Amino acid sequence: MNLIIHCTLSEPPSEISCFRDVTMYSKVFCFDDVLMLCENGTRSLYWNWLKKNGAHDFVNGLLCEGEYESGVLIHPKKGNIIIDRITCVNLNYILTKLKLISSSK
Repeated sequence: MNLIIHCTLSEPPSEISCFRDVTMYSKVFCFDDVLMLCENGTRSLYWNWLKKNGAHDFVNGLLCEGEYESGVLIHPKKGNIIIDRITCVNLNYILTKLKLISSSK
C-alpha cells in the first residue's frame, strides 16, 4: 500500500521536520512507497525543495496530477486524511490515523 501526500503539505506553514517524521513513520507502519502528488510542471521544484531541506530520505517518487497510483491520500481538500498543514500540533493525529489504516489493511 502506498502513502500519497499532496506536495503543498511539505512547504510552510507545514514544518519540514514533522513532514519528514510522517514519511519516516509511514515506512515503519509498512507502507510500500511514499509518493508526492504535485501539480503539472512542479515536480522538479518540489524534489529540489525536499532535497534542500533534508526531507527526501523516505520519499520514493513524485506523481503529477493525472498520474494514478492507489494508496492512502493525505491532502488539504480530499482523501483519507484531510489536513491543511503538517505541524507538531497535528503530528500525533496523522501518525495515529496512518497506524490505524495500515493495521486494517
